[in-house]
Amino acid sequence: MIKNKIYKITSQEINEIKEEMIYDPSLFLIELDGEKIHTWEEYIDQIEREFEFPTTCIDSMDRYLDWIRDLDWIEKDSFAIVIYNYNDFLNTELELKDIIINTFKDTILPFWEEEVERVVVEGKAKSFKVYLVE
Repeated sequence: MIKNKIYKITSQEINEIKEEMIYDPSLFLIELDGEKIHTWEEYIDQIEREFEFPTTCIDSMDRYLDWIRDLDWIEKDSFAIVIYNYNDFLNTELELKDIIINTFKDTILPFWEEEVERVVVEGKAKSFKVYLVE
């Protein structure tokens, strides 16, 4: 069974893990620099671009949650998001930072872990990991 999770790790740990990630052809990897993300607009702009969302989510958290729980245009078996400089990520929007991390924990990761198989025709569980690099 797949266990999706959020990991708080060091830069040394991510460097070791990333060695494996780079050579995994089934993994879709996104890397974000927390030093450059201080607003919802900056966060969603990068997420939309990296995941190639079909429409913008700048004005809708619900649309963001819909697209990030779809991703059927990405033909990979697993996803990973690495947020470097996590302490700086949304450091002036701490409530938003909590909301984003909680949506991963409570909505996105459980969806890809098992819910997708119940609610999507021919849906397949996929590994989805989030690494918060301090």
